[in-house]
Amino acid sequence: MDKFVRNLRKISIRRRLSYAFIILCVIPISVMITISAIIEFLYYKDNLRSNYDNFAYESNIRVNDMFEQLELKFKYLKENNDILTDMYLYATSPMYQTEGVSNRIENTIASIVSNQEEIDYAAIILEDGTSFLYSKALIDIEEIRNSLKDGLGWYYLDYGKQPVLCRTEIVEVDYTSGLKARYVVLINLKEVKGVLDNAVGSAKQRIAVTNNQGRVVAGSQFEESDLVYEVTVPISDTGLKVKNTFIKTKYDLLGLMTTILIFLLVVVASGTTIYLVNESIKIPLDRLLGRMEHIREDDVFVVKEEEADTESQDEHKILNRVFTSMLNRLNEVLEETYLTNINETQLRTRIKELELVALQQRINPHFLYNLLDNVFWIAQMKNYEEIGEMVSALGEFFKTSVSEKGAFVTISTEIENVKSYVCLQKIMHKNQFDVKWHIDPEIVHYKTVKLILQPIIENCIVHGFGGIEGGGIIHITGKKEDRTIVFEIKDNGKGMDMDACDRITLKMNSSILGVGDSIGMRNVNQRIKIYFGEPYGISIKSKINEGTTVSLCIPIKE
Repeated sequence: MDKFVRNLRKISIRRRLSYAFIILCVIPISVMITISAIIEFLYYKDNLRSNYDNFAYESNIRVNDMFEQLELKFKYLKENNDILTDMYLYATSPMYQTEGVSNRIENTIASIVSNQEEIDYAAIILEDGTSFLYSKALIDIEEIRNSLKDGLGWYYLDYGKQPVLCRTEIVEVDYTSGLKARYVVLINLKEVKGVLDNAVGSAKQRIAVTNNQGRVVAGSQFEESDLVYEVTVPISDTGLKVKNTFIKTKYDLLGLMTTILIFLLVVVASGTTIYLVNESIKIPLDRLLGRMEHIREDDVFVVKEEEADTESQDEHKILNRVFTSMLNRLNEVLEETYLTNINETQLRTRIKELELVALQQRINPHFLYNLLDNVFWIAQMKNYEEIGEMVSALGEFFKTSVSEKGAFVTISTEIENVKSYVCLQKIMHKNQFDVKWHIDPEIVHYKTVKLILQPIIENCIVHGFGGIEGGGIIHITGKKEDRTIVFEIKDNGKGMDMDACDRITLKMNSSILGVGDSIGMRNVNQRIKIYFGEPYGISIKSKINEGTTVSLCIPIKE
């Protein structure tokens, strides 16, 4: 398939459209006309009589099925023991000659014949003239009785304006007494005609039911002058016949000529349309290709490109607009690349300067740590224990901050650093607060970013316990939850409202850092997100007069 598409794209658009027109229009229509003509000719020549016989056979089956159903209903009606018993009692015993018995007989008749759509009327007439009826419409029983012929079986009955098909038979109700009754069923010829119409299998066919004299009882037939074929089959046990008539099928040369003419018109119209569509595609494409060739030959990419003037409002205009936009964007990218190269050079120079400054600043804490160590030993020699304790804690704090290389330390080192800081703060604040440690021993060997707890504890002391004299408690908890480590620093200080929490959270998540703001909570939050990603960092909960809880989440790092 790919090879075919590649070969197809080597052909011009005009030829592709022409080939598509021939393959999708000319060839299919030609084949359809040829096949249609051949089939119609062969059908007319060889299969006409066979098809007529098949149509007649199918219709005969359906008509015979209908009359067999009617015969079965009539047979069940005349052999029904309930009806025979009730009629015998009604005819021979005055005590049974009641309306209830009469209604029971008529209801039984109705239950048998009412579900047969073709039956309009059913009656049982005793020898004394007593009748039991079922009728879908009002019918004059006397007129029906007078119209009945002496003969039995099926026959055509002229009853009023609407003739009917009659099935009648005299049935012996009781053998011993010789009691007899006439059973009469009238068939609605409209319903019969509906069955005949549904049995028609071709527009060239008509079906009729006739009696022995050839009179049409139901349905219709073609005139003798139009008749080309006839199939007559008797209907079992009725004395009636099914007559199928067919008219001649003419070979439609006029229709064939009309089809050919329409084919020629379609070919001309389609060819003209294909040509116009081809020109509407080719002309704008030629213009666009000309622009591309011009750009390629002149190698001009740094000149402002104006959009080409085109009358088209379709995809060609979009292509021209996108091509123009692409050239202009290319110019912008070239300019941006040039400026970026300059900025990168300046940035590298600035980074070198900052590295020198950082190296100089790193020397100062070392010197300060050595100086504090000397002060500590002098304080010990002079027995200034409180000063010695302060200097020792401060020295440990600076030692951890300075001596640990890289951005990461173990959690145990971070905690020792914080303990030194807490010791200094407790001395400075005269033990007005206390710190409770709840650190899971399983987490102390994992790594963390340096100096992430000290700024949070500093906020607890300065802002949480500011203005409070004694009683302050800070709970520092460290635990492992799934693949993360969570530190929770909780104080019982002044707390703050929800708006203050939201403002602090907004500042922490801001990428704009204040000048010299290197160890604040925002700095901690930003460093955690830089090293570990956005899901990690600091969250704050607080209530006024109940204290503040700061949660710090980092991933487990070996």
